[in-house]
Amino acid sequence: MTRGPQVPFFVIIPSGGDCLILALGVFMPEVRPLIDRMLVVEKGEELGRSFHRGIVGNNEVVVSGGFVGKVETAFVTQRLTDRFKPNLALLLSGAAALDDSLKPGEIVIGTEFEEYDTVFPLGDRSGVLKAPDSLLMRFLRVYYKGARFGKLVSGDEVVSDNRERVRIASSSDALALDMDSAAFAKTSQANGLEYIVIKVVLDNADENAKADFDRNFARFCGRPAELIGEVLKTHYIDK
Repeated sequence: MTRGPQVPFFVIIPSGGDCLILALGVFMPEVRPLIDRMLVVEKGEELGRSFHRGIVGNNEVVVSGGFVGKVETAFVTQRLTDRFKPNLALLLSGAAALDDSLKPGEIVIGTEFEEYDTVFPLGDRSGVLKAPDSLLMRFLRVYYKGARFGKLVSGDEVVSDNRERVRIASSSDALALDMDSAAFAKTSQANGLEYIVIKVVLDNADENAKADFDRNFARFCGRPAELIGEVLKTHYIDK
């Protein structure tokens, strides 16, 4: 996204006070495009994970990553939230397609989140979280036409079996699956944070998942961070 006659400059205001943005990737290469755009003012570690704090455009951003599964996602998100007190949290990482129309490299932005491997009694759907209807989310809907918006599901298993993929897809009606977005959403919501999850498709969670992931990761993994980097470079996100 670039500034120009079709994409006017906006002040995107989620609600009230100065804004610090926490941007997380499961793997550091996923958020490297943000670090590359950043005027870095601080480097350090939390829980053994490196972080960079600095300015992208006119926005203060903390970038970190390095977690696998729901538990690690939750405690890393919580620890960095406690330290930096962000107003907005972003998860920028890869996912596996459940919708057959999705291809590697395509962007999926989460609107609902659910743990597919957590069973609630009597069909209770209270485990489904809805993404905040923030102004940044509305902005992405209007100006990023290449993205698909929909449900993401998470579990602690690397799915590489088409029968399991079909089972999860049919029971959840989700676009894609991962190991982190539901825990990230739940932790962010518990802390009163606005949050956005942007995923890029890397594989199809079938028997070719490992080969597809290995082939597509270096090529596509940075796309969510590149998208957000362009927004931050040309738009001031204030709170």
